[in-house]
Amino acid sequence: MNLYNVSRFLVAPFLMMPSLIASASDNITTQSIASNSTQSTGSYAGANDYDHMALENIREKISAWSRLHVGGYGEVAMSRNFYSDNYLRYSEPERYKHSASHGRFDLPHVVIYLGYDFGKGWSFSSEIEFEHGGPEAAVEIETEEAGEYETEVERGGEVALEQFYIQKEFMPQLKLRAGMQVVPVGATNAHHEPNQFFGVYRPEGENTIMPCTWHEVSVSLSGRAGKWSYMAMFLPGLDSERFGNQSWIHDGSASPFEFKIANSYAFAGRVDNYSVKGLRI
Repeated sequence: MNLYNVSRFLVAPFLMMPSLIASASDNITTQSIASNSTQSTGSYAGANDYDHMALENIREKISAWSRLHVGGYGEVAMSRNFYSDNYLRYSEPERYKHSASHGRFDLPHVVIYLGYDFGKGWSFSSEIEFEHGGPEAAVEIETEEAGEYETEVERGGEVALEQFYIQKEFMPQLKLRAGMQVVPVGATNAHHEPNQFFGVYRPEGENTIMPCTWHEVSVSLSGRAGKWSYMAMFLPGLDSERFGNQSWIHDGSASPFEFKIANSYAFAGRVDNYSVKGLRI
């Protein structure tokens, strides 16, 4: 969504003052008329130059604002889930298959988007995401610690810089991008906006066993030609020490440090086809 509804009005009045030539006699020389005419013409040209400069300044301001892109989206959800909310429901499903349903009110995601078009194919994009209302003080259950409840300075939510990259578009078929960006893996990860999947929440299966939304500092090439689009990405590999039998590779994208460990590297690729209207293959 672009917010650049800028209105400008340029008022440039011209005050045409008639030359008053007073003379004691009716004899007005050709020289004095020529001199006065030259001065009037010079004044008029100066006004034109000033007006042109003012108009150019306004055009530059409007152009600068039109290159700024501000947008975002948010979700407010109420759901009733007809399965157990016990943390062992997947490892011991036979014990919880007849459990009562549970409901919840939630603010799954609120995203603020900021971008800027520098021109000549260069652009900047960023997304700041607030999950589940952001961090707060609350009590939550730790699935990796035998279901122990712990008081955390958070509420299951987080504030994250989900995307922050600069892009150079050489042509629609070739774009180079560097920075924090979403990894093109999985059916939902690369298309995680709420209008691109069925249900109130992202698919439970993919959201549980894979990082979602998985984003990394990386370098990528992408483009679209006709009914086909592609993306190839170079990124740091997942941390296998954080794999587990409860969440498979879901936690492998996390890092215990303020930076991402990159002792190993990975490549990710994706090809999509849009031959059928409304269907992504």
